[in-house]
Amino acid sequence: MPLPIPIPVGSENVCAIILDYFGAVKTQQCVLSLVGQRVKTVYILDNSASEHASSKLAENVANVIDSNPGFEIKILKPTKNLGFGRGVNFVLSYDRQSALPHDYYLLLNNDAIAGPNLITTMLAEFNKDASVSLVAPRVVSNEPGREFGIWYHRYFGLLLSRAGCGRFHYFTGCCLLLSRDLITPSGIFDESFFMYGEDAELGWRLTRLGKKTICASNAFVMHEYGPSIDRASFFYEYHMTRGHLLLTSKTSMHPIEIPFLLFLKLMAITVRATVRCCRHRTFTPIYSLLVAWLPLRVDKI
Repeated sequence: MPLPIPIPVGSENVCAIILDYFGAVKTQQCVLSLVGQRVKTVYILDNSASEHASSKLAENVANVIDSNPGFEIKILKPTKNLGFGRGVNFVLSYDRQSALPHDYYLLLNNDAIAGPNLITTMLAEFNKDASVSLVAPRVVSNEPGREFGIWYHRYFGLLLSRAGCGRFHYFTGCCLLLSRDLITPSGIFDESFFMYGEDAELGWRLTRLGKKTICASNAFVMHEYGPSIDRASFFYEYHMTRGHLLLTSKTSMHPIEIPFLLFLKLMAITVRATVRCCRHRTFTPIYSLLVAWLPLRVDKI
């Protein structure tokens, strides 16, 4: 396998990838936070599959372009909502097939705001250590335990803030800077996941492959965790539950381990669903648990 070709310091070619779903105002604020950062191109994937939402997004993006942000903005519009992982892979494929593909890819949630010198600080981590494949910043939110990533419990599907037995670490898809050498022909994310769980699977896979992923503690993004999606909706409950079920097999160390993992995780997410039914006074969590085994097309919040 050929060694990665080093990228000269100061010549890094960076693009940002932002996914939009009926969030034109938030997307505009997110893009504006990249002004003055070391980014050459901003790709916005319009996942709304709505003419009205697309028109609003185009209008807000036009306002940013009129302000001369210092980088090119391209809106990509698939025919349907691709979800998170497949949406990112779609943009990566588009860029890698272009005449001048980029060296680094910044994945940034549209409801996140980039802190000062975000990209410069994260790039410095690549320049300090050639073995680094992925860099994440601190994620400053109303969930302080997740500022430096999450520890996922393989047995019970718990999202925890510290290391422990049965847990592995990963950085959320809120903000990640990827080296071009990490991108495969199929992209970066496992498209079995529509929403939720793909970043955990990525963290597990990179760890198993011996790839180095680090947090640039001097860089940060502001991200308000959770309020953009109704936590009692079928969309959220279905994809969150399905994500946990998919992770059961995706994060197994050996096929013989899967039944044991599945048994424990089923107990945990059943308790979770029952508690959420009582909290939100709806049977949606239990119903979602029953149908999460099926690959349904649930792409509307």
